[in-house]
Amino acid sequence: MITKDEVNHIASIAKLKIKEDEILLFTEKFDQVMSFVQKIKEVDTDNVEPTYKINDEDGFLKENGESQTLTREEVLRNTVDTQYGYFKILKVVE
Repeated sequence: MITKDEVNHIASIAKLKIKEDEILLFTEKFDQVMSFVQKIKEVDTDNVEPTYKINDEDGFLKENGESQTLTREEVLRNTVDTQYGYFKILKVVE
């Protein structure tokens, strides 16, 4: 079972602020995720050929020929910080 300290540690790594009254909920949800991961680990994947996609569609064009890509403005609309027209992220390597 995931502990309160582990939830706080995960939140710290992910730079999330979790309220004290939410910790129990996150503990339960993390337990559910870990149970699901364990079930996936139990699946016999011997003789299953690795794949990188699930179907033959490339997903690039819609049926009417319109592009499925978003404009730069649409993509950056929900980000916290941008720089030079791109996402600005925290430095992760010194």
